[in-house]
Amino acid sequence: MMIQEWKYLISVLITLMMARHQSVLWISSIRQVINMSLNKLILNIALKIVDILTFWVKKDKKRITFVSLTQSHLASDFKLIDDLLKKENKYHIHYNLIEFEKNLLGDFKYFLNCLKQLVEYKKSALIIINDNNYVISHCKPQGTKVLQVWHACGAIKKFGNEIKRQYPIRNYDAIICNAKAWKPVYAKSFGVCEEQVHVTGMPRIDLLLDDSLQKKNKEDFYKKYPMCVEKKLCLYAPTFRGNIIDGFKIKSFDFERVESMLSDEYLFLYKFHPLLGDVKVNSSKAINVNEEDLYTLFTVSDCLISDYSSILFDYSLLNKKMIAYIDDIDEYDKTIGLNVDLRKDFCGPICKDEEELANAIKSENKDQRIKSFQKKYMYYTDGKNTTRVIKLIDKLMNVK
Repeated sequence: MMIQEWKYLISVLITLMMARHQSVLWISSIRQVINMSLNKLILNIALKIVDILTFWVKKDKKRITFVSLTQSHLASDFKLIDDLLKKENKYHIHYNLIEFEKNLLGDFKYFLNCLKQLVEYKKSALIIINDNNYVISHCKPQGTKVLQVWHACGAIKKFGNEIKRQYPIRNYDAIICNAKAWKPVYAKSFGVCEEQVHVTGMPRIDLLLDDSLQKKNKEDFYKKYPMCVEKKLCLYAPTFRGNIIDGFKIKSFDFERVESMLSDEYLFLYKFHPLLGDVKVNSSKAINVNEEDLYTLFTVSDCLISDYSSILFDYSLLNKKMIAYIDDIDEYDKTIGLNVDLRKDFCGPICKDEEELANAIKSENKDQRIKSFQKKYMYYTDGKNTTRVIKLIDKLMNVK
């Protein structure tokens, strides 16, 4: 057989192998879609049956129910709102808080909880959520109102209805946000009108700006991590790549390489997004603080290194140095999409490799645009965000 014939045969074999690989991927994707559709069909039928069987359930005009699928106890915004509601003692407060694991048992618990949610929604005048919710989007009971207390202070990357997802988000009555700049973004992402997006500020910002609380948290942190005393602490806290359909991905920098370019006075703390689990990095010196309170870490750190995470907005209120480590911004903008053009708006250096990152950490220069960044994306800093949210709740509940 001649050389040209061998080359042709090899190219045919490679083509067939690639075609087979693509076919396997295609069949796998189709199978995944069918499984998701079948699961949703079964859930929809079950919800319809529960709706019919609970025709007798009456709505309590004073009942408010907190619902979360990502936290099993009251925390952050939920806790602050709940504490003030209890203090005013106007309403009947109930809870459906659970944190599901992504496995077969977790899926079954989620299924049962969806049926429970529907009954609770029929009983409640107002539902307060901090995640997107399938039951509300699919079959919200008539007369029940929904307040979305989103779990982020903004959205650099596109989310919700702006991206590919399993179901369209809809049926929300009100969403809270931090500034007017978020009204069109949230309206599109949550499927509402801009008039339904209310600039109240997020309640948890009241905690971040509570000097006495943060001073205590700082003292407690140094007792737990004495090796951090008198160090320049660099907090690395990136968001996740991917999504719930395609899976989550981790993208980071080479810690050891950056550390080799810094003096011993610098120390890294790292905290990854909760959806990524307890991630470890390639460093013997960096400290894993995945389980620590984020705002406490904000308080003790000297600078923040992140990427497309909304925590950039929270951190900006502390007037400290922020660094964006994003070596894929052009690709990310094309594939996922950005609500905020960091290349124009971000008040700090944007680094694309370890050398740029090390130089940015060592630099003493402070970006003077931080005040305009705060004003545009984090309007309220008066410590009264929780009070404004309670006033919105009173309005939704028709209580003066």
